[in-house]
Amino acid sequence: MQADTTDPDTLSVDSRPASNSTSASFLGHIKKEAKPSLRLCSLAAAMATIGVVAFSAAVALIINAAMNEQTPSAWLWLLGMAGIGTRLLANFWRDRIAQTLSASVRTRLRDELTTQATQRGPHLLAHQGNTAWWAHQCLEQIDALHGYLARYLPARQATAVIPVIIIAVTLATDWIAGLLILLATPIIPIFMILIGWGTESVHRAQQEQQSSLAAHLMDRLQALPWLRRMGAVRQTELGVEQAAQDYRKISMRVLRVAFLSSATLEFFSAVSIGLMAIYIGFALIGLVSFGPADQITLATGLFILMLAPECFTPLRQLAQAHHDMNAAKASAEVLQSLFSDPTDQTTQTPNMPQTKSKPNISADPDPHIAARMDNVTLTWPDAHTPLLANIDLNVHRGEILGIAGDSGQGKSTLIHLLTGFIAPAFGRVTRDAHWALLAQRPHLFHATLRDNLLLGSQTTLTDEDLESALSKVGLPIPNPLLPRGLDTQIGETNQGVSGGQAQRIALCRAMISGATLWLLDEPTAALDADTRDSLLNAILLHAKAYQVTLIIASHDSEVLARCDRVVTIAHGKLEVRT
Repeated sequence: MQADTTDPDTLSVDSRPASNSTSASFLGHIKKEAKPSLRLCSLAAAMATIGVVAFSAAVALIINAAMNEQTPSAWLWLLGMAGIGTRLLANFWRDRIAQTLSASVRTRLRDELTTQATQRGPHLLAHQGNTAWWAHQCLEQIDALHGYLARYLPARQATAVIPVIIIAVTLATDWIAGLLILLATPIIPIFMILIGWGTESVHRAQQEQQSSLAAHLMDRLQALPWLRRMGAVRQTELGVEQAAQDYRKISMRVLRVAFLSSATLEFFSAVSIGLMAIYIGFALIGLVSFGPADQITLATGLFILMLAPECFTPLRQLAQAHHDMNAAKASAEVLQSLFSDPTDQTTQTPNMPQTKSKPNISADPDPHIAARMDNVTLTWPDAHTPLLANIDLNVHRGEILGIAGDSGQGKSTLIHLLTGFIAPAFGRVTRDAHWALLAQRPHLFHATLRDNLLLGSQTTLTDEDLESALSKVGLPIPNPLLPRGLDTQIGETNQGVSGGQAQRIALCRAMISGATLWLLDEPTAALDADTRDSLLNAILLHAKAYQVTLIIASHDSEVLARCDRVVTIAHGKLEVRT
């Protein structure tokens, strides 16, 4: 089945779809899905911390024994090795959980995005953005969630576990040292929040600029032949260069904020550890005797000093990962609108009809009817009058129906309604379940001729079957224009074949699909008279032979003259012409 109705890359691109929803709900669903994995991350962080405590205690006691010219017990060495081993294994386990979580969530999001794109159809997708814009959403925007899933959320779980254990152990060892850590710990999160307020807007601007740059470059590349004819290549080069420079500047802003915040956070943690070291040093030489200070020993002091940096490590990691959260928020604002429920959301895009995203279309219970419209109305968002109003249309099975009308009256829109790519604001559309579309500019994928033909096939076909079908549409194999036969590589935007060949390939694809209803949207508009007549003959011959219903939207009088019946669209109404 062929399902390409428009050329998305010739449309204007909105670099960021409008969305009234915030990123909070989108990230909230992700966090809810990630809860089991995050609980395991917390358990791994607790195990790693216990390993650190054991290792620090063993090292402190070993050094204390060495300073007192004693032989450390073998159990201390075993305790130290067990502690460092536990930490390494726990951190490895936590990182693996986080990476697996990120990969699974991003894979699921891409699958959902593909599913919703399939449900909405190319007509709606093309008006949201061109190919580069959609590729950016599916790749870059979803990948921007990786840091949030693999670093920020695990770091937040570790921040809730590790400092609590460290502070509790330190308080039990020396309450003054524990109090110093307890007072210094909140400084980093508070400062991180203050930085976050300033960096979120920078990340959002970077995401918008990145999407815009991808769409800008794709538009210029696809318009390159026209730009050459107009002598505007140099001007275009300057425009692309300026867009790239703008993106470089905003990327550097993000890096400056990241480096500055990291340096400041390192300063606060270093000062806190320094105060701890001063207290322990003064206590050991007897300059501080308040509270438990006069009872502190070398082993105790070393133990506390080794634990203090471990208390601040998860806080520093969380502060560094805070930039990942800002990047995820910026991406979530874009992705929120793309992942909204298509059954509930009404799409309101500039220059687009007001329509539900997911069409309600089904087969007609009457076996003699191939397609039907009952009181169908379609309205532009800002228009005072409907584009199509109260359309009633019955197309009998095996009939060849022509749809005439001036440009802009809604011929193509009527075809799109029948495909289900858009749905009416009111009324009901029914049609055969097995249908094919032949557009004015059919889309051929970057693959072999064989792969393009088999795209819509419902049965297993041999190469002989494909070659026979190609002969019927005027592309016999062998063919000098197809040097490798069915293995000839053809590309997107019909690269490697002419417009007439592309239409014949698309026609052949529709033939072998076995579709009982063909929807043709200006199928001969870009063809010369001889090619048009040859293609039209092949279409009508196949339709008569296999009782295929044809609905042809065209302004060509020669095409309409060969239809069984013609209706005309004018001012949103259908009029019977013949």
